[in-house]
Amino acid sequence: MEGKKTRSGVSEWIFALVLLILCGGIFTYIHLKAAEVKQVISLKDAKLVLYEGPKSLKDATAADLINTSEKLRDFSLMHCTDTKISVNGYDCYVYDTNVNHTRSWVPDYMPPQSRTPVAYFDFARAAKVEVKVPSIDIDTVKISPVSYGIKPEIDKENHQITFMITKPDTYTITFNDSASRAVHIFANPIETDVPLQDDGNVVYIGPGEWNIGSIMLEDNQTLYISGGAVIHGIVNANYAKNITVCGRGIIDGSKLEGWLGKNAYIPLKFDNCDNITIKDVIVLNPNAWVCAAKSSTNGVINGVKIISSRPNGDGISLSSCKNYQISNCFVRSWDDSLVVKNYEGNSENITFKNMQLWTDLAQSMEVGYETNKGNRAEAAISKVNFEDITVLNNFHKPVISIHNADDALVSNISFKNITVENAQMGSGDGEEAPYLIDLNIVQNSNWSTTKERGQVRNISIDGVKVLSGKFNASHIGGFDESHTVDGVSIKNLEILGERITSFEQGKFEIDAATAKNLTLE
Repeated sequence: MEGKKTRSGVSEWIFALVLLILCGGIFTYIHLKAAEVKQVISLKDAKLVLYEGPKSLKDATAADLINTSEKLRDFSLMHCTDTKISVNGYDCYVYDTNVNHTRSWVPDYMPPQSRTPVAYFDFARAAKVEVKVPSIDIDTVKISPVSYGIKPEIDKENHQITFMITKPDTYTITFNDSASRAVHIFANPIETDVPLQDDGNVVYIGPGEWNIGSIMLEDNQTLYISGGAVIHGIVNANYAKNITVCGRGIIDGSKLEGWLGKNAYIPLKFDNCDNITIKDVIVLNPNAWVCAAKSSTNGVINGVKIISSRPNGDGISLSSCKNYQISNCFVRSWDDSLVVKNYEGNSENITFKNMQLWTDLAQSMEVGYETNKGNRAEAAISKVNFEDITVLNNFHKPVISIHNADDALVSNISFKNITVENAQMGSGDGEEAPYLIDLNIVQNSNWSTTKERGQVRNISIDGVKVLSGKFNASHIGGFDESHTVDGVSIKNLEILGERITSFEQGKFEIDAATAKNLTLE
């Protein structure tokens, strides 16, 4: 009898377990179906704001898309005609802007220029995006950031893809693993806190195309560039405080002659300023550097979108600045994407967070080369942080770099949670420094100002992941035994699916005489 009771107990236990599993499966099924319904409701209840582009912009033709010098074709910002985008069933205006696939410096400052589509809109809850590219036979599609895991529906017959987004961000679409004609979509949150047009401290620019030349902002002023506006010119301030530049519109530099090594017309330039806020605006076709500040303090740069294609086209460049917070920006550049330098005084407390970068030439994240261009005593760059950065493409020089080409002390620099979707360092003339990470003290004929060399101290690199592309080497080295890189901590480095636990495995080139106290775990 005891044996029968035991077998019966086991049977009851098995039956209860099976019932529990079935209930769990039913619960999961109901939960998933509820999620599907929620998604449908989100789209049904979605909010969407579209902005019509200026009717005065030229429709781009096949001749306008030729990859050649800006001297040999129309360089203007145009209305894109070969890419159609709709959002929640409504047509979205698409711009055609210039980009640069040249991976080598061009001595005459006139590299070949290509073009790519750009669109923007505001939304809440959800957006169903359809992109039609009649001139492209679609085999594969990648939507970046890949961390979102977006898998679009592909209609090969109609050259179209469809996908859903629920989070405002920048989304970049590449077809057939080619950088050519990549589509950049700036999907913004619904705009709030729009300044009043009749406010005496507000410079308000409405929709349309405007040739402004330059706007010099003064204390306590706000420049608002509304969605649907394209302004040709630059926005600057000097020795000013409490300034805001905001809006959904575009600052375009295509009507300005290229830098040519002589004249830089920087679209967003704020020198010797305090309390500067730049939000959400788009900058295309700049003459040289894009968003720059020198000897300024207490800055906020948030949600700015940048695409540069001309030489010296650094994205966000801060020189001798203190207390800056840069976040939620997209930078595609034909020179360093994010860079910190010393042109006069010291740099301190600068954070770049939650950024997307596409670096066609030079480096994605750079401290240097100019670390004491002002030739001042006790020059220093300290407390600079790069965090939660996604590098969509890096084609040329290092992703992460510190190049101390003067006598400054560069210290307490951190790089945390850096994802490289496509590592192609070393392309073109980038073979001179084809590194993933490069920490170096150098004397450089182009960038060094001081006779003495400096120091690099306390560098933290935590959470670098390379998803695809090349397994590039990295480099760490000082100048000599008196000018060293000392104290580098590297953690959680993963390259092409391989967890790196030693410098040898990670292909690090280390100068043992000038690089000290290095750890990798």
